[in-house]
Amino acid sequence: MKVTEHLKNADKTLFSLEILPPKKGDNINDLFDHLDPLMEFNPPFVDVTYHREEYVYKKMPNGLLQRKTTKKRPGTVGICAAISVKYNVDTVPHIICGG
Repeated sequence: MKVTEHLKNADKTLFSLEILPPKKGDNINDLFDHLDPLMEFNPPFVDVTYHREEYVYKKMPNGLLQRKTTKKRPGTVGICAAISVKYNVDTVPHIICGG
């Protein structure tokens, strides 16, 4: 169901959860450990926030700096799928845009 449909069909105040994906290399079960006690409140959806890539500057042997793009967290789609399957809840892959 879409978020707009949840809102349209609500007969009481709704709340949702917004989470960050775990950092790359961290275990998704740590995220589930945080979500487990919150899911008893039956949120209609969980929003998974994405953060933009970051830049790291590495000094080269010639003294110049080279800019490298790095992402500390995985994308939101896989995390949304895992949450949706585990908890049978709608998810929203949230993307932060920047320029």
